[in-house]
Amino acid sequence: MKEKDLRYYRTRKNILSAMTRLLQTKAFEQITVTNICEEAEISRSGFYLHYVDKYDLVEVNLKEFRDQANQFVFSNADNSKTALFSNMLSYLQSDGQLIAALISENGSVEVQNYIKRMMQENARINIFPQLDLKIKNKIEEHYALLFLSNALFGVLQDWINRGQKESPEELVRIMDRLITFDFKKSEKL
Repeated sequence: MKEKDLRYYRTRKNILSAMTRLLQTKAFEQITVTNICEEAEISRSGFYLHYVDKYDLVEVNLKEFRDQANQFVFSNADNSKTALFSNMLSYLQSDGQLIAALISENGSVEVQNYIKRMMQENARINIFPQLDLKIKNKIEEHYALLFLSNALFGVLQDWINRGQKESPEELVRIMDRLITFDFKKSEKL
């Protein structure tokens, strides 16, 4: 019954917005439940109606992010490597402000590692088959996944830290060119 209450959703939204704002000026580790409550202008008991602690706040929202992002990314994508990354960037811009803040330089290393693992799995399933990498064994696959997912995550993190100046489409064009770039043939490296 309480979940259908408009106040419940409004308080939850205030908590998420407060955490997002706090992450713009403080590291995740420095943020307390008291900070969140003061920023959201709610009581501590109001916070605890929704979450056990700040880690629960992050965990609940990561699960929602994973589910919503997968639904958004895969239902709107034509399954090309560029569409998947473009949809992820668009999602972060429109609905994923807390996740974007957690990926930023003030964010949580645990969250960043979780998102890297999520990107590795999505890359293995959706991007690798399109790249013609000629992977010979599991070890090569492991390092290729690490290389690709960490590169994509690094670009994503930098894009967020620099204020998302490029549009998702522009960033995807750059990444697509780099992912298909043949480093062996380049004389300028």
